[in-house]
Amino acid sequence: MKQPLLNVIIGALLLCGIVTSSLISNDETGKLGPTDALILSGEKDDLTISNKDGRMSWGEEKTATTWSVGFMETGKALKQLLKAEHFKETREDLNLEIEDNISETREALESITEEAKTLTPDDPSFAGVRQQWQQLYDQFQRMQQLGADARGALYAEQMQESYKEIIEAVNVVAERMNIDMVLRFIPPDDEFEQGNPDSIIMQIRLRSALRTPKGLDITDEVLAELGLDD
Repeated sequence: MKQPLLNVIIGALLLCGIVTSSLISNDETGKLGPTDALILSGEKDDLTISNKDGRMSWGEEKTATTWSVGFMETGKALKQLLKAEHFKETREDLNLEIEDNISETREALESITEEAKTLTPDDPSFAGVRQQWQQLYDQFQRMQQLGADARGALYAEQMQESYKEIIEAVNVVAERMNIDMVLRFIPPDDEFEQGNPDSIIMQIRLRSALRTPKGLDITDEVLAELGLDD
């Protein structure tokens, strides 16, 4: 009885040695595997680590998966895109249109202002000229505000269009570099643009990463995809 049992134990140990050798080294490459899953024991529960779609996973939820991460300095690309010729031409055309609309009112306001300077408060026409000046001034203010609103709306539209271009370029680069998640950031060691406390605090808030390992910043790759300078 002892001899057959001993043979079984020796066979089991040999089989274990073969499996262990396969896991530790495959064709002397020093790589672990292949294996379907790795189970790590713990004080409460075991943890099963597996390969799901090329990513390490320890559960069924997407949150139980490792994702590769990159960082993109969107401001650097946005500033250059907004300087594109077609954007500049559109802004210039709008400025000319606004100036053309407002010029007549400005000239009328300047004319009535000069007329008012020749009058004294005792002059019978002073009150009428004053009222006319106030009406023209209010109209001029409204037209200036409308012009500012139009400029703001156009600039916002161009920023959105530029942002979409950045997203498209980020997606191309991310697919090429096998990156799952790209976060926008300002490099922590970049100089601050001087301004009031509100602008400084905004710049601090945009520096979402206080420290990043080398190789995670894909700004240069995205700029190249957009055809921009780094």
